[in-house]
Amino acid sequence: MPLISAHRGACGVEGIGAAERYRRAIELGVDYVEFDVRRSLDGVMVVCHDACTVSGRPISKYAYADLTEELGAGAMTLDELLDVAAGHVGLHLDLKEAGYEALVVDTVLARCPLDRLVITSEDAAVRAIKEQFPKVSAGLSLGEDLAGASPWVRFRVRLGELFPRRRVQACHADFVAVHWRLAELSVLRYCARAGIPAWVWTVDDEREMARFMADSRVTTLITDHPEIALRLRSD
Repeated sequence: MPLISAHRGACGVEGIGAAERYRRAIELGVDYVEFDVRRSLDGVMVVCHDACTVSGRPISKYAYADLTEELGAGAMTLDELLDVAAGHVGLHLDLKEAGYEALVVDTVLARCPLDRLVITSEDAAVRAIKEQFPKVSAGLSLGEDLAGASPWVRFRVRLGELFPRRRVQACHADFVAVHWRLAELSVLRYCARAGIPAWVWTVDDEREMARFMADSRVTTLITDHPEIALRLRSD
């Protein structure tokens, strides 16, 4: 059965602060907690999924003190995440931005054993990570948001996602992390034939979850409902 990564530290409970959410996810018994890293205007590495706050202002335009005022209990630095999770669970770092990969990886590896860290990101970041940290497990994310892209760009990108071997080889990725809709098409079959391990994200419907959990081609399931995935795995 696949391993389970709790997307954004999801734990089945809404309306709680970031630190408590991650603590509860770990207590559930997940294999990984997933977290996204961005950098604030004053250089603080923050755990934040979206590029902008609800007001529409980019995270990179906030000093961290101002960001905490807007995010409240949802604000969390990378160091605070490591305080909660390092040494207690596998860490699934989804690196959202390129350009400071070494700083992020060095920070995490100072607190986390090498075999408990997995990173997912886009081509350039994965390539940079594998060149500087060849022993770190890094996966290429497939399922880019192409809203507003031209038809030709959409075709070219989707083709590279459906048949990703060249991209995987070019960035030296160890696996792919594929959006569940792409996984439903031909990507899992293609990856199995090419010998490329596949993670699937973000699966929240219980029926879809059960189907992917039963698929031997899926090595890890990323979900906002790890409590359901854990129940399915134990049945």
